[in-house]
Amino acid sequence: MNKRVMNLVNFVRGCEPRYPKDLYTPVVRQIEVNARYGFDNTFLLQYDAMQREDFRVLFLEKRDEKMELGVWLEMCRELTEKVGIPWRGRPGYDWDWYVDPGFLMAYEPNEREMLIDEVFRRFREIFGEYPAVVGSWLLDAYSMNYMCEHYSIKAFCVCREQHAVDAYTLWGGYYNGGYYAAKSNMLCPAQRDGNAIEAPIFRMLGIDPIYSYEKHSGSTGCCTLEPTWESGHTASTVDWYLRTYYENPCLSHSEVTTGQENSFGWECFGEGYMMQAEKIAALRDKGVLTVEKLGDTGEAFKKAFSCSEPAAICATEDWHGEGHKSVWYNCINYRANLFVEEGRLFFRDVQMFDDRFAEKYLTRPAGTWDATYENLPIVDGYLWKGKDRRCALDFPEGVAMGKITEDGKDLVVALDGTAGGAVRFSEKRIEITGVEALIFSMGSPKAKIELCGDRLTYTYRDFTYHLDIAGGIAASDAGFVLTPENGKILLIFVKA
Repeated sequence: MNKRVMNLVNFVRGCEPRYPKDLYTPVVRQIEVNARYGFDNTFLLQYDAMQREDFRVLFLEKRDEKMELGVWLEMCRELTEKVGIPWRGRPGYDWDWYVDPGFLMAYEPNEREMLIDEVFRRFREIFGEYPAVVGSWLLDAYSMNYMCEHYSIKAFCVCREQHAVDAYTLWGGYYNGGYYAAKSNMLCPAQRDGNAIEAPIFRMLGIDPIYSYEKHSGSTGCCTLEPTWESGHTASTVDWYLRTYYENPCLSHSEVTTGQENSFGWECFGEGYMMQAEKIAALRDKGVLTVEKLGDTGEAFKKAFSCSEPAAICATEDWHGEGHKSVWYNCINYRANLFVEEGRLFFRDVQMFDDRFAEKYLTRPAGTWDATYENLPIVDGYLWKGKDRRCALDFPEGVAMGKITEDGKDLVVALDGTAGGAVRFSEKRIEITGVEALIFSMGSPKAKIELCGDRLTYTYRDFTYHLDIAGGIAASDAGFVLTPENGKILLIFVKA
């Protein structure tokens, strides 16, 4: 596949119950801008948008070889009632952003199948073929696997990493890049033979590798490329995003989506959308990136990779001027974030993947307004911080982040202030050289953590997993002290 890809993904709702809004004009303008620059692009239609004649006529007239149409799979009154399920939305809400009733995981598995089949039937009735790409802020593994088995899905897109934004939590997954999800957990890459959902998943919409994890105090809105937010309509910040994703090391690939739902209105995001389009076109023309339909990216990913490949985002400068640096590494067994704050270097986040760890809603409906998808925390600098108690895996004072290089599938971060030390991220372990010790400050962990020899045993949601330390480990007042053996500290991820 092309190593550095931009997907323009816009999704279209047919109603907006929260406030009066012109939903038609934003779509017309997005189509015009995409055509002006000759972009390959993707529009995802919600069921209620398919029911509107103005949208049907628009897309039937404007659809060409550059435009891909797919499904935005949120629930609405017209859809549930069509298949005989009473609508559970709040009074006056024909589409409701609450998880129950707005998303598939709020329904029984057989109901999910009925809802999917009706959406796909209606799409084919209008456009003459089944959709090949599907997106939603949240999708469950049961439904995704069903769609792959019954329809020719090329790619899925779901929400970026976030905690409790609009009541949707996706925490602990691939921070960027495509991956093949497990049939048991859509946020976890498949590891066992036969357990992979066959179409790759990509994350929306252009996550900020520094501030999306833990926003700075001056930020407004979400820290993403979405042009409705400050970060997505400020030209200098958009330039930073594009440098970060398309000029820095990324390993197997760097895939980014940008775009906007029509619910925000053209008056809120139009200026940012046009500014981004001009910048993306300039980089495309220089050969820095390729603009693709989401389905084409999915097909290329599947031809290139038989399983989830390592991917990285490396932010070596801070658009807000606070001196932060952030390196995210993702692979089939774990993700990790190496971070710099106020000159201090530490692991801010480490999450382990085990595809036996099932999502909560695999076969049981979510009966609440919110939903959480997660993996297995090792270090969680955000959710495990307590009052005056931080969670981090700290390097000694004076050790700094140096040059970042790709070495095959490994990502290597030099450690300035040491005698040739480095952090090497590989698929099975993290290797740290050149330091005398690492300090694991536990904060207020949500998992039970026990030390036995050179092993930390974690228990989270009644699921047990291990982190082996090749070197030495001892308990301390803050948590644990990790020391090297033969000049190395190895963090090895072990299933129970």
